[in-house]
Amino acid sequence: MAAVTQMSGSDVATLRWINSRAVLRELHFNDGDPRSVTELAARVALSRPTVEAALNDLTAEGWVEEISAAAAPHKAGRPARRYRFAALAGVVVGIDVGPHNAAVIVADLRGNHLHAERRSALDLETGDAAWNAIHDLVMHSLDAAGVDGAQIRAITVGVPAIVDADGDIALTTVVPDWLESHLPQRLRNAFPASNVSFDNDAKLATRAEAAWGHAVGAADAIFLLAGHRIAAGLIVDGRVIRGYHGGAGEIGANARIGWNDAVERFHRRAGDRSVDSLLTGAASGEAHAVAAVNAFAEEIAGGLATLILAIDPQIVVVGGGFARAGLPFVRALEAAVSPYCLYVPQFSLSPLGSDAVARGAVARSLDYVRTAEMALTAA
Repeated sequence: MAAVTQMSGSDVATLRWINSRAVLRELHFNDGDPRSVTELAARVALSRPTVEAALNDLTAEGWVEEISAAAAPHKAGRPARRYRFAALAGVVVGIDVGPHNAAVIVADLRGNHLHAERRSALDLETGDAAWNAIHDLVMHSLDAAGVDGAQIRAITVGVPAIVDADGDIALTTVVPDWLESHLPQRLRNAFPASNVSFDNDAKLATRAEAAWGHAVGAADAIFLLAGHRIAAGLIVDGRVIRGYHGGAGEIGANARIGWNDAVERFHRRAGDRSVDSLLTGAASGEAHAVAAVNAFAEEIAGGLATLILAIDPQIVVVGGGFARAGLPFVRALEAAVSPYCLYVPQFSLSPLGSDAVARGAVARSLDYVRTAEMALTAA
């Protein structure tokens, strides 16, 4: 007869913790509807007593809440207890800030937006101006969402810069004064109880596209962020890649690629007309505007084709300010890069609009809470 192995107290505690994470995962990543103990037991393949113990632990931790259940008609007895993930056990914040714009999204722990706000036509080229805009917008957004700073679990800020693995600005030619003004540390000092991290705007927009946009499920993809500057985020084997220094995708730094010059030439083509007007004119098929967009696509095609050849993506998603030119811009890009590529990927216009960077910042903040605080991995 085989010997029976006794579990130590620490083994029992570990097993109970593992079971509680299974229940938490089910409640966090489900459709948001409350679940009974019986339903949860069936979903996670654990016994009812085990699930009840896990729910007690999770309720004590603050991740799960029991809700009152109405008695089912024509059924006697006490209604089944039902539980759901406590989405308001905290909030996360996503911020997008550049030299001329700032945006904030406050979201619950499921990612549902509690408040979103964007401010444009700003002058944020100095570090002090950027800090003041970020702090004012965050505080105003928290007030509008009905929460306070103590409830923030994570804040992520998207910036036009290379950001290192520690979440600090390492290099920027767009807003160099930000590097000297220590923006990340100032935000950490303002919200000491929150995890505060900065990241490159294109990489965050790529993360948003992978979570909610046209790159969902794509193993290999490129997100082209074309606006006041041009940058790209790369997805390889299902992950947004950063590179050793955080500079992956920054092919525009090579002056021979000509991306910065292309943006300047497009502005000159607009002449007395606003760039926004020219882009929206292209979207509506206006001949002069379409010609200007086609020329711009030709000028940036070499750099984009180089990225396509480097990672062989399934899809290229186009976002940023130039996305206002709509499908004519996307079609022009596809036609311009095709002669240079072995395999031409699908091209698509981002559905996330101007919120892509801020939404990617929310996604990163949620990932932090899920892994570091809830001890879950991605769904």
